[in-house]
Amino acid sequence: MALKHPVVVYNALNNVEAQLVSNFLNDAGVEAFALADVSQVGVWMFGHIPEIHKPQVWVDRDSVEQAAELLQDFERRQAERRHPSSTDGGNDPIEAVCEECGCPSEFLRSQQGTVQDCPHCGKTMDVEDPTMTETWWREAETHEQCDERE
Repeated sequence: MALKHPVVVYNALNNVEAQLVSNFLNDAGVEAFALADVSQVGVWMFGHIPEIHKPQVWVDRDSVEQAAELLQDFERRQAERRHPSSTDGGNDPIEAVCEECGCPSEFLRSQQGTVQDCPHCGKTMDVEDPTMTETWWREAETHEQCDERE
């Protein structure tokens, strides 16, 4: 069915994203069409120039509000996939081990990837992703020396 009063509701980064958004809206019950940009205008050696290459998603004017709600949800989910630690568990503690004194310390997950002062020895330490830290070479220690410093 053709749109009676077509309105652009989404400017996609590329033709694939435009088709995915169109399919998402159609699956949710909003009739949508993706307009792929197949012209060579705006293409250079590193890809497409933004705002010249404009694949778009169109819906009928009567469906704009419903499409806007769905697109907000779509963009929120997309942001969660790009930055999972910023939306869920940003304040959950993670453990990092100081390379100087060997003592474990807890930091907020939002501090992951930063350099902090060790609360035990005062030296600077990297707060790394606990799943990426190689601790297999460490034997199970009781960290009595860490408790004594506190």
